[in-house]
Amino acid sequence: MQYKPLFLVGLMVLLCGVAQAQNLTQKEYTPDAVTDGYVGQVKRVLQVTYEAVVVDNDHMKKGDALERIETVYNSRGQRRSMTYLSTEEDIIFRTRYKHDGFGLCTLEHIVDNNEKVIGRTYYNYTSQNILREIYVEDAERQVESRTNYKYDDQGRISQLSYNDQYNNIFKREVYLYNPDGTIQKTLVYDRGDRKIQEWRFEYDKHRQAVSQTLYDYTEDEPEVFFTLYRYDYDSRGNWVRKVEYSLDGDKMDPQYIIERKLEYF
Repeated sequence: MQYKPLFLVGLMVLLCGVAQAQNLTQKEYTPDAVTDGYVGQVKRVLQVTYEAVVVDNDHMKKGDALERIETVYNSRGQRRSMTYLSTEEDIIFRTRYKHDGFGLCTLEHIVDNNEKVIGRTYYNYTSQNILREIYVEDAERQVESRTNYKYDDQGRISQLSYNDQYNNIFKREVYLYNPDGTIQKTLVYDRGDRKIQEWRFEYDKHRQAVSQTLYDYTEDEPEVFFTLYRYDYDSRGNWVRKVEYSLDGDKMDPQYIIERKLEYF
């Protein structure tokens, strides 16, 4: 296998109100903030991703800001909005969330900087309030894509199927878990059911990934990419700074510095 460093901008996969048991009630509802990995009553989070720059004597500093995301929660831990900002802090677009009486996310409105709706995401649940499907519409109310969910016998997501506008599967992700409930592996299959990627993870005591290994089988010669993460935490146990490194042999090259400013209720 050929070894190369992995260059990734952190991608946040946010799932509204995913049920963790087969009999979900108001009391058992898992707040979005908990699903998003936060500890305590978080009110607002501003996350900024910077390019990591190495200067003399291997000193690392923040370079250009690449991405700014502001997420707002209410006192119940429900996600109210997520705003994507330019590097000048102008609004690019914003997602607004709606919830039902159980606290489950049912609809996202995606609006531009003039508050015009440019897309919608709908969440469909079973009669037991288990999330089974998400589908995305464009500004003209045409379905762009669907994501279908399967669960294991402990109520954890075991598979995500990504479907096109014609409801044909173009990618599947299968999840395998550690005994503590963290994801051990993610297996990715293409539309021909051929395994194209395998992701493996290791975690710290805060259940944050400290290493990520990607086995990429999309080329004739498989490749392996290693990514390491280092964190600083606040007194509540939420990380406020994350540095992402690519690993090439014994050499760690910093790629991104991600900082979060958290406001609590």
